[in-house]
Amino acid sequence: MTGKSNKKRVSYLNYVKSHLDIIIDKGTDVYGKKSSPMWMSSIDIRSGTYPEDDLHPEHIGKRVYRNIDAPSGSSLYWDQPSLIAANNLSKITGDPRYNDSTDQYVKYFLEHCVADNGIFLWGNHYYYNAFEDEVYWFIGTEDPKPCDMENENGSLHEARPIPPAWDIFWKASPEATERCIRKLGEAHIFDKETGAFNRHADGKLGCAFLESGGILVETLCWLYNKTLDKSILKTALRIARYSWNHRSTATGLLENNPTMTRWDKYICTTEVGLWAGSLIRAARASNNEELLMMARESVLAYLKYGYDEKNKKYYGRLNISDGSAVMGDKSVLKQRKIHEKNVPSEYSDIWEPLFPTHDYPMSFAQACVHLYKQTCKLEFKEAIERWALVVAEESVHANSRVVYAEQYGRCIHFLAEAAIALKDERYFAQACHLADEAIGKLFDYSMFRGHTKEDRYDAVDGVGYLLLALIYLETRRAPDYMGFGF
Repeated sequence: MTGKSNKKRVSYLNYVKSHLDIIIDKGTDVYGKKSSPMWMSSIDIRSGTYPEDDLHPEHIGKRVYRNIDAPSGSSLYWDQPSLIAANNLSKITGDPRYNDSTDQYVKYFLEHCVADNGIFLWGNHYYYNAFEDEVYWFIGTEDPKPCDMENENGSLHEARPIPPAWDIFWKASPEATERCIRKLGEAHIFDKETGAFNRHADGKLGCAFLESGGILVETLCWLYNKTLDKSILKTALRIARYSWNHRSTATGLLENNPTMTRWDKYICTTEVGLWAGSLIRAARASNNEELLMMARESVLAYLKYGYDEKNKKYYGRLNISDGSAVMGDKSVLKQRKIHEKNVPSEYSDIWEPLFPTHDYPMSFAQACVHLYKQTCKLEFKEAIERWALVVAEESVHANSRVVYAEQYGRCIHFLAEAAIALKDERYFAQACHLADEAIGKLFDYSMFRGHTKEDRYDAVDGVGYLLLALIYLETRRAPDYMGFGF
């Protein structure tokens, strides 16, 4: 058979619309004694309702540790990419239902899921239990427990790796949003002089992961843009400098977690790209050149040491002291006192779904795109081309793996932005090919499954990132992220 098919391509927006229709029509909280506009964290795509088996936290394909997938509940933190997609869909189509659904969701969250001190009870230790109609908390492998709202202070607040979409909360309540951010700027810091911070909002020494610090910096600079309160910007700069100052003078590589003596104090990962992405957006919000410099130089340091020319891949682990790759099985890091599943592989893996492995290849690649557009440095152009090649090569092997929606979405979005940055339509064609593949594997029963192993949607599987990428492809215009970092 020769010639081109006359079959008209279905608009990518139709898939986005169909998926969100199911969520807002059938996938909200109708459980427990009180119904609410909260979106359920999991949906059986065959019925459009909450999966019966999710009364048991463990299920096939679970990508997150602990109970981050919000068993029997709703997790607005992990729903944010989908909420932004819904807002954009209303703007594009003129149909207010999607925007209205997100507004109602956010409003209910602000009324029922905020501690007395203003901290939002979300992230990786809190969620709303729809069957019990109250906020639950959890740590480690313990079963989740209801919060004592009279005494809850949000000390387990932990927002990573998704930068909050603060604009959607500001739209609902500027007062509640500002109060929360100001409190986070205090509670996450345990040394005000140096800006030393903890991923948790308990004011104590703890893990100062790059991703946590970057999101705090981005958050505070977002609020500075709204208020022009210079004290907020000063706090943001202290936090950024704390991570920046914990870098090797020899290599320029940043410690992933400077407060601990585990593996991640001595090894740098692609998480530096996630950190840089937050600082790029923070610099844009605050018009601060120092933040942009930190982002630029930290990514350049990884690019200097992180690429394997022979195998055409980026390393997943670099020794901070000399820039050498840390090769061998993950067990070589056991002496650093960390469970091996939380360590990146030898090479950065674009299809690795587990959180947290501290490996964020597409966030790193995305940072290279933004830095190239701002600096025109050839190092970033080369990195974009190399990452696009990695996506092309590694996508061939995706058929033999359980593949998740977020990974598809991030790869597609990166390629679409690369096409614009480099003025090369080949990358856009590559993005469309990957989008068609994602739809073929994940779209069924009128909505997207979270991964290829189950007929199930989970918020933590990152379908929202795929929705945003499809919107980008269809409109050829970056979606309005409303303060949200891709």
